[in-house]
Amino acid sequence: MKSFIRKTGRKAAGLTIYLCIFIFAGCIGAGWSGLRHNQDLMVSYKEGTLPDNLNYYYCGRSSIPYAVIGIDRAYTFKGKTWFKIESREDLYYKIRNLSDLEPGHIVAYGKDIVGPEGQKVGIWFSYYSGTGVRVDEGNKIVEVFNPYKPGSRSMFRDD
Repeated sequence: MKSFIRKTGRKAAGLTIYLCIFIFAGCIGAGWSGLRHNQDLMVSYKEGTLPDNLNYYYCGRSSIPYAVIGIDRAYTFKGKTWFKIESREDLYYKIRNLSDLEPGHIVAYGKDIVGPEGQKVGIWFSYYSGTGVRVDEGNKIVEVFNPYKPGSRSMFRDD
């Protein structure tokens, strides 16, 4: 019982912090953007028809990444913890391995990365349901933050 309360308390605290960050960012209007659910992305992945007009990146381990993103080539991507994916084969391999549950068992979210005015600037695949995104409209720079939170598999997913 104590373990359940402790686990629930940590999730509630994490969610509260997460919400406060996004509410504060929305109040100051500093180009903060976000993710929008897109159920068609997992279909595109499974059919092998992900867009060719994106530059793809991953963060985390190469064999079990935390997230895979595709950024529209019209934007400049800024991300210190992200690594470029060079081939389509590697792209599909990384998405397939987003979860370390069992090989080929995909547990991932597919979302659009959107700018402050709701424009689509890229796509997101991850075991984690969300992260921070910032789009600087003036310079067309996209910044996507690493979703991994040390000490927790995910503060966003109910495990």
